[in-house]
Amino acid sequence: MKQISKFSILFLFVSILACSSEGDGDQNITNHFEFYLDPSTTIPFEEIQKSNTWNQISKNQLSFNFSEDVIWLRGKTNDEVFSNDRILSLDWKALDSAVLYFPVDQSHYQTFVTGDTIPKPKWAVPEALYPSFLIPKQKTKEYFYIKIQSKSLISFPIRSMDQKSFNKRIVLETAITWLILGVCAVMFIFALFYFFAFGLSEFFFYAGYVVCTVLWYNGQYGNAYDVFWPESTWWQNKAILVFATLGIPFSFQFVRMFLNTKVHSPNIDKVLIFIGLLALLCVPAILTSYTTKIFSRFATYIYLFSIPMILGTGIQIYNKGEKRIIFFLLSWGTYFIISYNTIFYFLGIFPYSTPLLYSAVFIFPIDLFFLLFNLLQKYEKLEGERNEILHRILTLNIDKTSNTRYSKSKLNSIDTEESLAKLETWMRETKPYLDEKLDLEIVSRAIGLTLQQTSELLNSKLGMSFRTYLNSFRIIEAKQILVENIDMSILSVAFATGFGSKTAFNVEFKRVTGMSPLQFRRSNDLKNT
Repeated sequence: MKQISKFSILFLFVSILACSSEGDGDQNITNHFEFYLDPSTTIPFEEIQKSNTWNQISKNQLSFNFSEDVIWLRGKTNDEVFSNDRILSLDWKALDSAVLYFPVDQSHYQTFVTGDTIPKPKWAVPEALYPSFLIPKQKTKEYFYIKIQSKSLISFPIRSMDQKSFNKRIVLETAITWLILGVCAVMFIFALFYFFAFGLSEFFFYAGYVVCTVLWYNGQYGNAYDVFWPESTWWQNKAILVFATLGIPFSFQFVRMFLNTKVHSPNIDKVLIFIGLLALLCVPAILTSYTTKIFSRFATYIYLFSIPMILGTGIQIYNKGEKRIIFFLLSWGTYFIISYNTIFYFLGIFPYSTPLLYSAVFIFPIDLFFLLFNLLQKYEKLEGERNEILHRILTLNIDKTSNTRYSKSKLNSIDTEESLAKLETWMRETKPYLDEKLDLEIVSRAIGLTLQQTSELLNSKLGMSFRTYLNSFRIIEAKQILVENIDMSILSVAFATGFGSKTAFNVEFKRVTGMSPLQFRRSNDLKNT
């Protein structure tokens, strides 16, 4: 695990460093443009050329956020950053439409189109990962123009690259993209395996969360459009928000089951159910509506609201004794705190930066790994319950074939008194019950019996289940610690005696003794005074 963690951190560092590198062949040239806004969206190109109200872009990015205006840019053809064969990259893969008007003679302009409302093969530079233009050789006029129109965010830089830098970027980003997809695919397959093999629904919702988030990110950053549906421009615009919204019920349901909010935080549980259902109902509305702006804001605010709510709930549950969710808190918290920066960018609060925009993407596989690791830990914790169920099944099958005694007993050739004495001695001398992971299989091996024989032995000779038998030793041990170590917390006593949580300890202790551990300790303190 340590090696995987080190690799993940190194991968994150190298990826962000590589994506943010800039050299002579790759320059941010946003401030080499002037801009003009057309709120009416109807001004023809001929009129745009005649306008004298152009404004210089002073920043290193376009900063128009979610604008319904048509945005016109113009640059000087004799500027060296626009030299022949250089590639202009509009660094936002979800850009709807951009048209380049480049002068080919004194009276004519040649047009080139790009953007995700245009089929990828018809892009000006089809092999580009971002909407891009190749600067033509003709330079017959002072200015060239770019028309930008998009329902998505218009806050990004424009870069000028030579062919070498352009190719390097394609190779690097493609490699990183497929590496992230490969890691996520492994997590997805692993989760599905556990779901079908053991029927644990947490793994199903985890798998759904993986798929929705991966497709959301790859739609948002253009990879899905580039690879999966290059001809489906309508679906490209809808898919991003569909998967972002669909990820809400999957992730919320996973959180509900993993944190067991129905027991620990009933009010939060109801909120998660309500928001999850509301998000689910939004999916068909997104597919049938003309604009997705309202739903985009809705999904953004849900994430902004739910992140602190889920983290706060997890911390409360952790403080109640569920220490095993520590990896959930660390991974979920880190991922969504970093995602907050990205959300603020989408809201137009933070300016564009490569680490800010892509850090959540690089953190996501690491988050998935730790969530899956924590989920497997929880499954490991359920081994005791699995053995209890197994014991009940075995007992039920035995009861069906016997009335006052076992007609097909597995103990006919076994000296039950000797086996019971052996079991009792082993339990008292080695105290294996202090290990939370002790199960029926381990006990059976220790006394030389099969699972069925051990289950029948406890049921027929002692009249109790394996879990009840095990907890009887734990409660005796807990009583002694509560009396002799008055400074030891109830939670520490629970862990010291083999219970996985404070809640489980309190419930079992009260069932056996009729009082809580704290009441038991106080009653003994009064007796001693």
